[in-house]
Amino acid sequence: MGKIKMCCITYREQDKLVEMALKELNDDEIEVHIVEGVLEEVIEKVEYEIVNGAEVLLAGGANAEVVREIFNIPLINFKISEFDILSAISEGIEKGKRPALVTYRNSMPLKLKEYLVRQKKDILNIVYEDAHELEKFIAESEADVIIGRAHAMEVGEKLGKITIPILYSISGMKDTIMEARHIVKEIRKVRQENQYKNIILNHTMNGVLLVDENGIIIDRNPIAKEILNLKYIHLKNQNIENIFPFFKLEEFKKGKEKEKSEVVKIEDEEILIQIIKMEENFQQYSGLIILLSKLNDILKAQVEYRKKKAVSEREKGFQAKSKFQDIIGQSVQLKKCIEDARVFAESDSSCLLYGETGVGKEIFAQSIHNESRRSDGPFIAINCGALPESLLEAELFGYDEGAFTGSKKGGKKGVFELADRGTLFLDEIGEISSLMQTRLLRVLQEHEIMRVGGERIIPVDVRVISATNKDLEHVASDEFRKDLLYRLNVLELHLPSLRQRQGDALYLFEHFYKQRRGREIAHIELPSEVQEILEIYQWPGNIREMQNVCERYCLYMEQTLTVNNTVMKRCMIRAIGEERLLQEIIKKYQCDGKNISVELVMALKTIMSYSREKIAQLLGTSRTTIWRLMKEKDVSKAGEKQN
Repeated sequence: MGKIKMCCITYREQDKLVEMALKELNDDEIEVHIVEGVLEEVIEKVEYEIVNGAEVLLAGGANAEVVREIFNIPLINFKISEFDILSAISEGIEKGKRPALVTYRNSMPLKLKEYLVRQKKDILNIVYEDAHELEKFIAESEADVIIGRAHAMEVGEKLGKITIPILYSISGMKDTIMEARHIVKEIRKVRQENQYKNIILNHTMNGVLLVDENGIIIDRNPIAKEILNLKYIHLKNQNIENIFPFFKLEEFKKGKEKEKSEVVKIEDEEILIQIIKMEENFQQYSGLIILLSKLNDILKAQVEYRKKKAVSEREKGFQAKSKFQDIIGQSVQLKKCIEDARVFAESDSSCLLYGETGVGKEIFAQSIHNESRRSDGPFIAINCGALPESLLEAELFGYDEGAFTGSKKGGKKGVFELADRGTLFLDEIGEISSLMQTRLLRVLQEHEIMRVGGERIIPVDVRVISATNKDLEHVASDEFRKDLLYRLNVLELHLPSLRQRQGDALYLFEHFYKQRRGREIAHIELPSEVQEILEIYQWPGNIREMQNVCERYCLYMEQTLTVNNTVMKRCMIRAIGEERLLQEIIKKYQCDGKNISVELVMALKTIMSYSREKIAQLLGTSRTTIWRLMKEKDVSKAGEKQN
């Protein structure tokens, strides 16, 4: 891109300051041309420098204000601090009886003024707009010392005043030059991006429309005019719904689709219109890109091929059904996890999902795939723990004809080949053998496979998302290779268990319960006794267990002749399993067989509806002890009511 040319407007001793700053910076990329003078006398010189390639101006004080109004290129003010001004003022007080600070257009900084008042230093402030005004103000003032920049110095000397310049520091000048360097770099970058955009727009074979968030066309290329048979000027600033009446912007903005395709006829010509939604972070809609193509025979064949391929993959089940919107829950823990997963969907790197059985690892994997750039490609899931090593190897990498007895004629593709340009989900990755770990590591490193019994290398473009309920970071290296782990967990996501998701247990159960539309019980609200059981139980099987419990609960409820709170509670205990729920209650109230808490006794009585005799037998104590503990609870309640 060449050197960064700067024009620096200085006066007298500032020249040396700039030269010293450049010498210390020692940056070969920077070329600074110095223009000396004040106000209008520098304009012609600055214009000459701009014509000869200056990309940024450096100036201070009145000079900066003058050239800013005339020239339309970036201008960086010399860095000067209030300390620099104060130093000059202190020197002025020492050298005269009535010092004056000269400023262009604006008064001295308020903080500086307040400081001088507190220090009882009487300083005049002469504020001017032009050269004639400055000479008049200084001549009419009582000032014997003039403090200011270049122009003030020149007029002050002319009128026989003592002059004190406000000097810039070398560090401030270096900061000014480096800021100018950074700004020029950024401007060049934006200019280059715009050039790329214009080249693409003007040389692509497709028509392109750029549409803002309100549906207004903000740019277009000449091909778009030809395809739509509209005047070029009539496209810009038009609402997209006026051009394409079939398209409803609000519906598309709110919908889950990221892309919409439509084939329309314009004067007997079939046109493929692809509308692509642009989104910023966290799914914030920001506009549209619309591609227009004449649907010639080749393009028609490609469109048809993609349709057939998509149908074939759906029929084989190679499609991710779940999206982030399908993940149910309101807890902060779950929302944070979804937020991280959305970020991971933007990447193509391997991702490892940690989580207990039943937390929904595959749903997360499918959602990441559906929000990634691979969403149009296949999604294939395979459980690594469900197959022996020999079968798993053939499933992953495929095999050639004759690789082993009983092999299919013509061989068979493995899931790595089938998932090409898509995502492969490897569940229970911690269960694979050492040999399979070695083979998988090579695939992740080289992006290529060799079939079982094969003799040729096959390149694959697959994103791998794996999942485990083991802590692979801390297992022995002979059980799971660390180098493989670091290939798998480039991105790492820990899915919270249901017991860690505050408030989600009840929310999820009510969701599954209400899903049973068409059944008589769907409208019956869950009583507080049932809700209490849902919150006490720790759900070791997580969401999968909850779905099963909900299914059993609904079946038991449908078989009852009458429905009341007691019946509903009994159905819930049966659905979870009395023994399981009992153990959770004992664990919650920490019964060690010796110390029996009142809370445990009351929970067994109210939740499990156990008699005193059964509670005593269960806890290995006497009925009298149980009676005494219940009595203490009644007394405590009575005391609370009196208070």
